[in-house]
Amino acid sequence: MAGGPPTPPTTVRFFHFQIDILPMQDNFFHIISALAVILIGALLGGRFASLCRIPRVTGYLLAGLLVGPSFADLFGFPHLVTHYALGELRLISDVALALILMNIGGQLRTENLRRWKHRIAVFSLGEILVTTLCVGFSVFAVNLLLLQTTVGSLSLLQTSTYFGIFAGIIGVATAPAATLMVIREYEAEGPVTSSVLTLVGMNNLASVLCFGIAVHLLVTPDAQFSGLLHSTLTPILVGGCIGFAMSVWAQRMELVSEHKILLLGGVTAVAAICRAFGIEPLLACMALGMVLANSSPRWTRLVTSLSQIDYPLYVVFFVLAGANLHIETLGHIGLLGVAYVISRTAGKLLGARLGARLGRFGRREQRWVGMTLLAQAGMAIGLASTLAHKWPEGGPLIQTIVLGSVVVFELFGPLTVRHGLVKAGEVPILSLLRKRAPQGAMEGLHSVAHHFRSSLGLPAGHNVDNPGDILVRHIMRRNVETIHHATPFQELLHIIAHSRYDRFPVVNDEHDFVGIINYTEIRNLLFDPSLSNLLVASDLVSSSHHAIPPDTPLREALKTLQKKRNISYFPVIDPDEPKKLLGILSQNDVLSAFRRLDLE
Repeated sequence: MAGGPPTPPTTVRFFHFQIDILPMQDNFFHIISALAVILIGALLGGRFASLCRIPRVTGYLLAGLLVGPSFADLFGFPHLVTHYALGELRLISDVALALILMNIGGQLRTENLRRWKHRIAVFSLGEILVTTLCVGFSVFAVNLLLLQTTVGSLSLLQTSTYFGIFAGIIGVATAPAATLMVIREYEAEGPVTSSVLTLVGMNNLASVLCFGIAVHLLVTPDAQFSGLLHSTLTPILVGGCIGFAMSVWAQRMELVSEHKILLLGGVTAVAAICRAFGIEPLLACMALGMVLANSSPRWTRLVTSLSQIDYPLYVVFFVLAGANLHIETLGHIGLLGVAYVISRTAGKLLGARLGARLGRFGRREQRWVGMTLLAQAGMAIGLASTLAHKWPEGGPLIQTIVLGSVVVFELFGPLTVRHGLVKAGEVPILSLLRKRAPQGAMEGLHSVAHHFRSSLGLPAGHNVDNPGDILVRHIMRRNVETIHHATPFQELLHIIAHSRYDRFPVVNDEHDFVGIINYTEIRNLLFDPSLSNLLVASDLVSSSHHAIPPDTPLREALKTLQKKRNISYFPVIDPDEPKKLLGILSQNDVLSAFRRLDLE
């Protein structure tokens, strides 16, 4: 069995040779069978998610929940994935989570932060404070007025205060994995997506740091201050040093395969060192991403190379996360758990709206960012487990609340992330159509038979109609980052310096489309400083742009790109209202759509 001694080998003599035959151990069988169940379950869960028009992340989590021991114990089924296998496969989860946190840490680049200046800090601070206050006060009030639970030598008021503080701090944490995977699956891109990724990193960073301070002041007040510094600064130091060393090493590498090995080796080294020092690697992996992204000129190339191999790791991570969910905790969270779920949802929505308004962000950020921050999983579970260990009197109750709430937020969080990004206009419609129209069983059989017939050299028969007439509206980006016509020249240069585009749409006070600013046309002005204080964006607008209506076939857009080599994107204009900018169609989106649809 799983905990029994190993079975001795059987010795067999074959002519003059002696062979030791090692029988397959039960432990190995549990692990390999669990991995097979997880991978097959991921395929089925992903297909189920496509049929139901929900994010694949949710399908992976549901698959893990159904094959996990919690579901089996609840209904008396045999374990497809045992507790022992979950423990042994935790290594894969740790590596995948480390890579995700490295990516989230990479979003905290000074380039991004300079783009928003202090506004993103105001945004994050407003959202964090409102969430903490909403969750903390609701848990405090429910325990003080209704449950009246006390722990240890604490009074009712002290117990309620402790519960409120720790629940409020843990409530800030946001699941980076689910958020990042939904963004990646639906190819979301734009100002809302960029701000969401940055806010996720700030949320988790603030939650971990504040949690350490709260534990030191409330639970272990007699402990030395050096212990707090060790638990907070050591992970940052370890991750930062390894990240800087990786950035130097990356400069000597040209092969993409070496980039992949470097990143995988770096995050696993951070995790190993942190385990050896007895500290959590979560903060260290974020620090690694922050330092590597800010110090390495090849950060984008490194992340791009990693994206070619990391998806199977993330899939296994989510199935394991679903298998580790504790369904039974839903029946034990009680009023405190209900208060936690409701108040955290309200805190994220209201806090993001308030923070975006104080930070002078747009209406889309104010309205939709809050929904994209609701997912919660590993970070919150880790903090709650640490609290239960350090505060055995009251920590287990908070842990039960968090575990039960994570079941809700982990399953429904990806749906809210998707909804917020779609409503913000940063998900191409084509990405949604692909999820809604998977190939049926008969179509798949026909495709396989057609390919097999072609491989044998048999006549292929007639071809199906080419789907190249898909419209521009299906792949254009609707949430467009525009420039106001009165923007001063120096501020315009600041915007250009922190953007990956070389052409920028300009709008007037009524948000009517004025024209395009082409970076190549203003480069000469950089050598004439006397004009910098006189020019505004409207002075640099070029009216010779190639705008297209949303109902233009994609093939026509590609023909224009072939004729006009200097075009990087089209402004999409309403034909009935020529001054109304509907979106942007980039050259990359056009080429990606043709490649995805396998068009001639």
